[in-house]
Parts: sequence; C-alpha cells; structure tokens
Amino acid sequence: MSCNKHCVHEAMFRCGFAAVVCAIGLMIVATTDAQTATHRAQASKTTQASNANPEARQLFEATCSGCHGLDGRGGERGPDIATRPQIAQLSDNEILEILQGGRPAAGMPAFDGLGAAKLKALVGYVRKLQGKDEGAAVALQGNPANGKSLFFGKGRCSECHNMQGTGGFIGRDLSNYAATLSPEEIRAKILRAPDESDKSNRVAEATMRDGQKFSGVIRNEDNFSIQLQSLDGTFHLVDRSQVAQMDFSGQPIMPGNYSSTLTTGELDDLASYLISAAKTNPRKQVQTKGEEDE
Repeated sequence: MSCNKHCVHEAMFRCGFAAVVCAIGLMIVATTDAQTATHRAQASKTTQASNANPEARQLFEATCSGCHGLDGRGGERGPDIATRPQIAQLSDNEILEILQGGRPAAGMPAFDGLGAAKLKALVGYVRKLQGKDEGAAVALQGNPANGKSLFFGKGRCSECHNMQGTGGFIGRDLSNYAATLSPEEIRAKILRAPDESDKSNRVAEATMRDGQKFSGVIRNEDNFSIQLQSLDGTFHLVDRSQVAQMDFSGQPIMPGNYSSTLTTGELDDLASYLISAAKTNPRKQVQTKGEEDE
C-alpha cells in the first residue's frame, strides 16, 4: 500500500515538473520569436536607409556615425537614435533644433553651419534609419476598428495607456507610438516577456510609520524621497525616512501572457490600430530658420 502511495506521489511530482518545464519552454519560444522579429525589422530598416539618398548617407557617415554608429543604434560616445523611442517620437522640427543647436552638456556640437539643405537631408536619413518612409505605405494585415475595440476592451491597454486624450496615465502615451514602427515590431513588443527585476513595471505600496499607505508606480526616487504615481494619475511625494515598509505587486503592470490571451489576428488588429492612430497625429514637416522667416 505504501509502495502504491509512493508511486502515485512520484507520478504526480513528475507530471507537475513536466508542466512547469513545458510552460517555461513556451515562454522561451515566445520571447525568442519576438526578439527575432524585432532584429529582422531593424536590419531591414538599416538596409533601406543605406539604399536611400547616397549623399545623405555619406553626410550621416561623415557627421554623425562617429558617435551614433553607422546604423544609428549608438556608439561609445552617442546614444541610439534609430530605435530609441524617446528619439523616434520627436517631431522633425525637434530633431532639426537639436542638430542646429547641439547638446553641449552631452558633448554634441551644433551643426547649424551645414546649411538648411544638408540639415534636412540628415533629418530624412535619420527617419530612414528609424524605418519612417513618408513615400511608402505600411501594409496592414489587421483591422484597425477591431484593434481599437481590443485596445479599450479585451486587451485592457487603455487601463494604463493614453490614446489621443483617452485612457490611463501609468503607461506611456501611445497616440504617436507607432509612427516609426512596423507591424512586426509592434507585435514583438506586445509579446515581449516583462523584466521581472524592473520595479517600474510593478505597483509599489509604501506603508508609512504613521500607518498611512500610498500605492503607485515609482516615477523618481533619491536618497531622501520617493515619487509615486497612483493609477488615477495622482502624484505622491513620500519621505523615505518615514517609510516603514515598501512592497511590490507580484504581477507586472504590463502583462506577459498576450501570446495566450490574444490570437494572431487580434495582435495584427492591435498593431494596425496603433499605426492608424499615429497617422492621425502626423509629424510637422521640417522648416529651417530661413523658411520660417519667409
């Protein structure tokens, strides 16, 4: 009888272990597929940019690649200007202003002396590296209308993200997010497994010495204070010396199970909606100082 119990327990253990291994394997496959799609899309952008205006490419290589790399993805002295969202989502005029005035504090010189035509060419080439081609239409495989319903419904994206003035505050504003991204990159980012060590992707709860509790995402912190933003957008500045305990939610804010909760078609719909929404917030055309005066 004891042997039968032992056999049953051993069989249950093996089944449970096999299930865990299977789950881990599926997560690894999903993450690898997402990373592969991102790498392919980025490589395609670089190839397309290299085949673009040769004068603009040569100008970029002579002026910018020493710091930012030939593909624009960063070097020892300059940041990634091809795939970094903070750069890709700048308007053409904002990039132009950076080129004209430089960023002395960051070690970037001003290039206003190149003249209007060359500065425009540089902005255009950077856009090529980012995959933004005004003359090419992006092939959308999904249905933007269905994607909108998913964004504000089943996908629960709007609980954290804002879209053209509607939605949450915890996540980034996605109104113009897809302006320089391909459908493949968007799907890969949605499916990417969350970083378990990233505290900014978890809700923190600060219990104060007087019993008060504040919860939200950590936006800023130093040796003296912690800034929390609650789910309704309210900011709380907490005195670190008065914090008795700091806990973090077990689940990340950005779900990591979209590969199982959304179908391939639904992912295509979401990507199509994000791209279509970005088109309703077009970037302003580049204007040089001389053209503004005219």
